[in-house]
Amino acid sequence: MTHTTFPERPTGELAERLRKVRYVITDADGTMFTGAKATVNTAGEPCAELVQTLVELTRAGVSVIPCTGRNRAMIMEDARVLGFPGWIAEMGGVLCTKQASQPEWHYFCGRMPYEEGCGKTPHDVIWETGVIDEMLERWPGHLETYHDNGIGFEYREVTVAMRGDAPEDEIQDMLDHCGLPLYLSDNGMVDHISGDSTLECDRSHPQGIHTYHVTPAGVSKGTGIVRFVELAGLAPEEVLGAGDSPADCVIADAVGTFLFMCNGLGHERAEEELAARDNILVSTKRATDGWVAAMRGLLAAKE
Repeated sequence: MTHTTFPERPTGELAERLRKVRYVITDADGTMFTGAKATVNTAGEPCAELVQTLVELTRAGVSVIPCTGRNRAMIMEDARVLGFPGWIAEMGGVLCTKQASQPEWHYFCGRMPYEEGCGKTPHDVIWETGVIDEMLERWPGHLETYHDNGIGFEYREVTVAMRGDAPEDEIQDMLDHCGLPLYLSDNGMVDHISGDSTLECDRSHPQGIHTYHVTPAGVSKGTGIVRFVELAGLAPEEVLGAGDSPADCVIADAVGTFLFMCNGLGHERAEEELAARDNILVSTKRATDGWVAAMRGLLAAKE
């Protein structure tokens, strides 16, 4: 399948569309960042192009909002250091419309019942169903929690983060019978595993290992962005989205234009998701290099 790529110098209708963009809402790892770093290129070599591009976007009046599966502690520090004016964490479950010493933020739980002020986080409510423990017991060596131990930078508030190669349809069936409206969100493939892991795989070159989020029904990066856009008083055509996973393609439904990173084309569901939408452009390069090239194209359209 051929794809329309993000041009170096947009013209015609696309240029007119991109001139309206005031916000870039983007996935972080594998899209804007490589190796969770802002000072390297896609090859992992020292490079200042991403930081320089962020500066140029700010000068052009374009705000960059990271949208990620990371939790608040992790993405808030990225936002503070890199000057992002807001962020979307936990797959759309935590929305910050103003990054400051007193940030403005909201939980977003979609169709999952949740009472503000109950003294528990949405994550607590999910865990109390017992379904997470049941899943871990059913698939030892094939499913584990990931950056989700309730301590420090691994403290999560809405979604339960997991990774593994357990059968997704069977996981979803367990979630369907847990008493809460939940679904399994695929957040992309794992290309290496560092640190402790219970998974039975080659950690240097894992095959078929996905990262997942057990997520309240109605919550996704796409619906989280819809809510963020509402809270920020934006129109969809003022937003450019970006991501590298087929799951990220739901962002395209909430924005005027969506950038899909070419490093995500190898995913088994990529072609289906791209074919279902007409506002997606594919990057010409992988990850950070492709993101930077597309943002330069956006800036060229605004000249």
